Amino acid sequence: MSSELTPTQRLAISRAQLTQALRDPAWLLLLQRWLQDKKPH
Repeated sequence: MSSELTPTQRLAISRAQLTQALRDPAWLLLLQRWLQDKKPH
């Protein structure tokens, strides 16, 4: 198995990783907390 990837394969992998990350609720919780911190109390 070769470790050389074509740009198309690299794009597909990074897109899959991004999709996986967006499916993870952790970033959503962090985003909500950050937005609450930005709001004036």
